[in-house]
Amino acid sequence: MTGAEARLRGAGVRVTPQRLAVMAVLERARAEGAHLLATEVADRSREILGRVATQTVYDCLDALVAAGLVRRVALPEGPVRFESTSGPDHHHLFCTGCGRIMNLPGPEASAHPDLVERSGFDVGYAETVHVGRCRVCRQQPGRSSA
Repeated sequence: MTGAEARLRGAGVRVTPQRLAVMAVLERARAEGAHLLATEVADRSREILGRVATQTVYDCLDALVAAGLVRRVALPEGPVRFESTSGPDHHHLFCTGCGRIMNLPGPEASAHPDLVERSGFDVGYAETVHVGRCRVCRQQPGRSSA
C-alpha cells in the first residue's frame, strides 16, 4: 500500500486511480513549494493517468479537501490554489508584484497552544497569508506595490 493510499483509507475516502493521481501531484508540488491551480492539478494528473476529465479532478479535490487531505489556499488576488496537508503546517507569503507564493514554516504556523483552554475552540490548523513584495520586486522599479 502506498503512502497516498494509506492516507486515503485512513481518512475514510474511497481509493481511486484519479484520487491517487491528484494526491501524487499535490505531494510532489508540496515538495517543490508549489501551490497549484485546479487546472494545473488536472494537467499534471493527465501526465500520470493519460486522460482524466477536468470535472473529475475538481470532484477529487472537493473530496480530498472535505477529508482534510488537501487544503484550499485562498490568496488576496487570483483563484484558489491547492496543497497537500501532509507535513508540518505553514503560513504563506504572497508577493503582489510577481504573484509568487512562498511557504513560511516554523512555530508561528501553529495555533497558540492555550487557545483551546482560553476559548474552548479546537483549532484544526492555523493559516495566515502575509501580503507584500518579495526582494526581487522591491528592487525593480515599476512593479506594483501592496
